[in-house]
Amino acid sequence: METKKSDLARLLTTGLIGAGAGLLMGSRTVKVYDWHTEWFIPAPLPVVYQAMTSRSAVRQWWPSMELVDDEGEDELRAGSTVTFSVHQAPEVARLAPPFRIYCLYTDVEPESRLREIVTGDLTGVLETLFREEGQDGTRVAFNWYVRVTNPALNLLGYVAERVYRHSHDTVMKEGESGLRKYCAR
Repeated sequence: METKKSDLARLLTTGLIGAGAGLLMGSRTVKVYDWHTEWFIPAPLPVVYQAMTSRSAVRQWWPSMELVDDEGEDELRAGSTVTFSVHQAPEVARLAPPFRIYCLYTDVEPESRLREIVTGDLTGVLETLFREEGQDGTRVAFNWYVRVTNPALNLLGYVAERVYRHSHDTVMKEGESGLRKYCAR
């Protein structure tokens, strides 16, 4: 009888520990990021928009977002898909290799808004908004709502979120600089 009680106690304890760990880990196993970045490009809205929705142009001005597919038309529009190999900041690249994302353009309002569903090592939504700022140029706002799905990158994110933020900011600053130079030509 005593053995059955200890077996039952051990079973209940193990079950409670497992359930507790499942609840704790279930809500925390996937790292979620909600990041906003704004660029100001001193160029007219049509020029900026064309540079951001042309496969050949993106390849020229944003090397960290390496467009690795050659399928589809040059112009990105609703229904277009692109695959990127994202090269992170050097500090992060030592810890993790480039990651891959697949983007499906689901909602396109020319010269106003792009919405992409992102899958791969990151899963979620990227929304890009365009606003002309007088004759001075164009404001581009990026809203990333993504979660990390690559297990290695996910685990690193819990201890290195600041490093990931730095890497994100570095890639975005490189993009802004590259787009400024591209549009100035």
